[in-house]
Amino acid sequence: MKNLIFSALTLLLLTGLTQPVGPIYQVISQHPHDVTELNPYIETVSEEGRLWLVRLKSEAPAKVMKNLRLVGNEKLSSRLIDSEKRSPRASISKTTELVEIENLKADVTALSSYKTRAAGTEDNKRAVTWVQERLNTLGYRTQQICYRTGVCSVIADQPGASETGVLLVLAHLDSVGRDFAGADDNASGTASLLEMARVLAGKNLRHNLRFFVTNGEENGLLGAKHYAQQLSASGEIRQIKLALNMDMVGYNSNGIIELETNAAFEDLANEVAQLVHSHTTLKPKITLGAWGSDHVPFLEKNVPTLLTIEDWSTKTPCYHASCDKPDTLNYEYAGEITKLNIATVLMKDGI
Repeated sequence: MKNLIFSALTLLLLTGLTQPVGPIYQVISQHPHDVTELNPYIETVSEEGRLWLVRLKSEAPAKVMKNLRLVGNEKLSSRLIDSEKRSPRASISKTTELVEIENLKADVTALSSYKTRAAGTEDNKRAVTWVQERLNTLGYRTQQICYRTGVCSVIADQPGASETGVLLVLAHLDSVGRDFAGADDNASGTASLLEMARVLAGKNLRHNLRFFVTNGEENGLLGAKHYAQQLSASGEIRQIKLALNMDMVGYNSNGIIELETNAAFEDLANEVAQLVHSHTTLKPKITLGAWGSDHVPFLEKNVPTLLTIEDWSTKTPCYHASCDKPDTLNYEYAGEITKLNIATVLMKDGI
């Protein structure tokens, strides 16, 4: 698999041309209907994992341009991180070993049993209540935070021993609204969050642990944007030492996990890639050039943030489709990502 690393100059020279032939854009929405609208206007420069770079073939309307980001001098890359497996840290492994695959499957099935989890629907509200009750049962202090009347996310807190900052774990609960679907996108991420919450409940951490079950991701990251702005306005955003997002963690055929962030936090991605090698059976791919999920509003606030997601090169064929059902998922794979994210929380806590 080809690893891709780009600068503004290499982008211009990528196809062997010595003169600029027009600006390069990154595709920042790959919803199927958006891609259908994009295709007549673009030609692909390169595509690897979630990093898709294109050039315009002709002038495009505003509805197309909103899904493109002009590439400047920022570092963009998509690369597999090759490394020998390392010995796991015993203090972390004894916790990651508590992950139960059957719990993930049960929670994905439960969430997919709602006819629709589209934000604002009655089933979405019921799913939000169900998740909040689960977190209450685990001993977390919970609240709902609503970005508009009746459309709410859930926050669950566990105080740390020294109140030194917040480790934030997030996943979106809403779906695009296909009937009894949305298993991978994103019941899988929510189920992983709930299993992390179960395993880490009562764990003596230095930092405050916060789980954030977001809503309205499919409508434009609305719940995450609202909360990030609220934290910024209050100044609490400076207390967030890590934001770890899980979106689509249940489908894979090659054992690769994609770790996505921006160049400013490449060191964080490299740290987590080492945890992949030492605490999971997976292979890490680091992608720089974040888009399209609830990690983006936190990156924009300069919070150390990472998305863990199935390898986009082999993502579910049921992306945003009615076939996104529980029986299409690889729960062992989702379990490995859950272990990784527990290990990441413990690593950032200093364990």
